[in-house]
Amino acid sequence: MPDTATPTPPNDPAPRKLSPQDKAIQAYATDADVFVTTASTDAEIRPLLEARGYDAAEFAAGQALVDSLLDAFQGRAAGMGRQATATKKQGNALLAARDEYARFREIARASFPTQADRLALSLTGDVPEDSGRFITLARASYAAAAAAAPHAAKLSKRGYPAAALIPLIAALDAFTDTASDQDEAQGGAIGETAKRDSAYDALREFMKELKGVAKGALRGKPSLLAKLGF
Repeated sequence: MPDTATPTPPNDPAPRKLSPQDKAIQAYATDADVFVTTASTDAEIRPLLEARGYDAAEFAAGQALVDSLLDAFQGRAAGMGRQATATKKQGNALLAARDEYARFREIARASFPTQADRLALSLTGDVPEDSGRFITLARASYAAAAAAAPHAAKLSKRGYPAAALIPLIAALDAFTDTASDQDEAQGGAIGETAKRDSAYDALREFMKELKGVAKGALRGKPSLLAKLGF
């Protein structure tokens, strides 16, 4: 990054829109909920399905699968929200660290114009775009600035005594912690997606059998089939 470049603030993440897959799963959960509720409570349909083995326990198991998918869907949405928040937090931490280092770098380069001094303070070249390399570079500069004369003495006069450089290094540590939080949030979102997909598969298996049995049990009864959406 050129020395004169100004860090660009990270954009706020746009409100998350449901993907086609999310919409399909959400709709499936709602439809299954309606189907199980109707099949288990309708005065005409319930006896015909009970005769095929769908007693209270089996309907309760089906409703539990519906509820599990709905809960997993909400859990995944919350996990994705936490991931977006962690991403924004990481971006803000990086912006602050880069901005502070740009200020230090400009003052330090003005204070030490010779190539030898700049090499000693890691002030040569451009600041890397890569966050890991940036943190390494900034740490090296701050550490060298606080280490010994003549750099420490002069930079102390310019507003960078060792006591001021310690919190700058701590800010880099905080950024590293924020990156770890983002990784954790991402892992959590992946885990919530796996739970949702597992719940979806289990409900589909139950509903496939229930719908097949219902079609057979209600065969020749179009008004009852219509109640179940057939």
